[in-house]
This record gives sequence, C-alpha cells and structure tokens, in this order.
Amino acid sequence: MSVDTLNEHEQHGGHDGGHHEPPEVVDGRQRMAIWLFIGGDIITTSALLFTYLYLRGVNTAGHWMSMVGYPGPQLAGGHTYAYYENATLGNPALVKVGTLSSSLNWEVSILALISGLVLWFGEKQLKKATSGKGFATYALLATVIVAVATAYSFKQMHSIPQIFVAVNDSQTMSYTAYDSCMMVIIGSAVLHFFILGFLGLGLAIRSTRGVINPTKWYQARLVRLFWVWVGISGIVVSAVTTTINTIH
Repeated sequence: MSVDTLNEHEQHGGHDGGHHEPPEVVDGRQRMAIWLFIGGDIITTSALLFTYLYLRGVNTAGHWMSMVGYPGPQLAGGHTYAYYENATLGNPALVKVGTLSSSLNWEVSILALISGLVLWFGEKQLKKATSGKGFATYALLATVIVAVATAYSFKQMHSIPQIFVAVNDSQTMSYTAYDSCMMVIIGSAVLHFFILGFLGLGLAIRSTRGVINPTKWYQARLVRLFWVWVGISGIVVSAVTTTINTIH
C-alpha cells in the first residue's frame, strides 16, 4: 500500500469498508520488511568478510598476496605482471603483489557514510518543513556523493593487479587470493551504490512532485534506514580489509 493510500484512508477517518488496513499497521509492516532486508544484507556482508578472513587465515605459507608464476617487470605501484615463457625462464617463482590503496578504500567508505548522514539530516528537516521540495536537494546531494563513491570504487577495481600467464599459445589472467576477495567486496559495494543512486533519484523526484512531504515522509525513513546501513557496513569492511591484509 502506498503512502498516498494511507493518507486517503486517514482523510476518510479510516472507515473504508475494511478494504484498507490502519496506517500504523502498514507502517509497522514496512519497517519490519526493511529491517529483514537489512538483516539479509548483514548476512551477505558477514559471509564476504568470513571468506576474506578464512582465505587470509589458511594462506600461512605466504601465498595470500602472492602466487606461483614467473617474475615480470616491476611497474608503478609495486605490482608485478608475470609472463610465462618456456624458452627463457626456468622453474616457477613466487610473484608478490601489494595491497590496494587503503586511503582510497577509506575514502569510498567515508563518502558512503556521509551520504547517509546527509539523507538523514534531510529527513529531519523534512518533518519540520512546510513542503517536501527542500528534501529533494538533500536527496540529490546524497545521490551525487554516492556517485563519487562509485567512481572511486571503479578506480579501486582498475588498480587490482592482473597477472597474465601465456600457456599453450593462450593468455590467462590470474589474481591472488587477496585480489579475488577484494574484487568481490568492491563489486558488492558498487552494486549497493547503484541501488542507493536509484533510490535517491526516486526520493528527489517524488518529493519535488509533492508525494513526499512533511505529512508523508515514511518512504524517506525506509530508504534512510538502508542507506545508513550501507554507510556503516562500508566502515566495518574497510576496518577489516585495511588492517588484516599482510602477506605473512
């Protein structure tokens, strides 16, 4: 049931022949649904972190950030690209790859959290305003911040080192265990940012049209709950991946 329907129900004193539920019942169910959704996302995030920590824990022989390959030229940033050449190289040697930029990692997470706080502040201002048009500015600002965080996330993905190995006249692209984990974690963050961008634009459009206003702010609260969770989860993930990331 939409917020518009709830307000129409209220305007008629709640006497509609039993076709609609009381607004407080609908609101409670919607909040329960968003908390269940966040709970599912918590489980997924926990699974990603467990995989990260598990692979880090079992790689006790120095293979967490390295792999068996053939040493190639050292490039900017300390990453090593390895090329398999039977004619010139002998036995396999370990190719070591460094960590991703921790500062960039934290920048993405902090931007996501700031965007959630901006939306939260806008929601509080919405409840005290005379119209919902001012909230559209906060929703758009939060969306723009998320867009910047998304761009930084793609920069993170681009910085993940790729180790190319030529085998039987074909090249394969390999990653260390650390790089593979970070690729999945960053990809998950990007997916969340796309969802937030979609929701932020929706809030801005609906508030501009008057669908979201000081008396109909329930949708803003539901989105804010998820938005803030994404920001908090980013801080937790950054704290883990930037501290537990050594080679040995």
